[in-house]
Amino acid sequence: MKSTESLLQQAARWHAIASGRDLSADESRALDQWLAQSSQHRLAYADICAAAFALEQTAAAANSIVRRAPQTKAATRTWLRWGMAAGTPLLLVFALLVGPRLAPSWQNWNSDLYTDIGKPQSQTLADGSVLELDTDSAVRVRLGSNRRDIELLRGRLAIAVAKDSTRPLHVQAGRVDAMAVGTRFVVDHNATGTEVSVHEGIVRVTTGSAAPVDLTAGQQAFVSDGELAARVGALVSNDGWTRGVLSVEQMPLAQVLAELDRYLPERIVLTDSARANLPITATLPLDNPAAALHTLAQTSQLSVRHIPRVAYIMR
Repeated sequence: MKSTESLLQQAARWHAIASGRDLSADESRALDQWLAQSSQHRLAYADICAAAFALEQTAAAANSIVRRAPQTKAATRTWLRWGMAAGTPLLLVFALLVGPRLAPSWQNWNSDLYTDIGKPQSQTLADGSVLELDTDSAVRVRLGSNRRDIELLRGRLAIAVAKDSTRPLHVQAGRVDAMAVGTRFVVDHNATGTEVSVHEGIVRVTTGSAAPVDLTAGQQAFVSDGELAARVGALVSNDGWTRGVLSVEQMPLAQVLAELDRYLPERIVLTDSARANLPITATLPLDNPAAALHTLAQTSQLSVRHIPRVAYIMR
């Protein structure tokens, strides 16, 4: 980018490069580096993307406004106000999507194993247990003589525990401790709480001062941030992600999109809230989440608008 260009001009140039075609590997890397430089870069890029999105909504408005290139952020935000007045849900876009999803670097630095967005991986631990990390996840591992500990810092893991009755394996996620001596289970730790899903054997779940809960195969427990006890129910989530697929049956569209959202650097925004509970039955590949999203949109009679490095907007 030219050093004499303003941030907004640089952002506009990047938007022009990224729109309408796939970036080369070098271009993609350069754009990511530019966005990562500061929050101001990401905000400027979001401004340009949102303004361009607004202009596309009404051809007549675009014809009268497109001739006036934005020179300042104030000018761009005038376009945003026009777009919102026209009924475009830009407030949601602008409030939530200020740039690409960035994994917390401090968690990666303090972990023993972490995964990037869209890149799950599997690793056999020194005790023979097989640990699978989903997209954008991080763990710390401590294998002692009396017990084995895995701390899930963020994301989701599946663990096939090597049997050792003298050294129980504990997975800690926030205030939740899931303990087993030889079994297979999944732990999902996110902003809403922690879910433990048991696929084989028995897992003891402890949280806070509440009495421990023993889960058997086919059961799961969920602990929200504000709870002191686990809510136990039948297993409804699955471990398809360990096989590279998202397989759902009668799952609400909003929940399916939340799962795909894990695998993309951009956010997914559904602007038609009336479709949020639309039941979806499908098997979608996770190695190409963007293609899976377009397939889902087609089958749900929705359109997808991609704002590069910012969002996939479904309506």
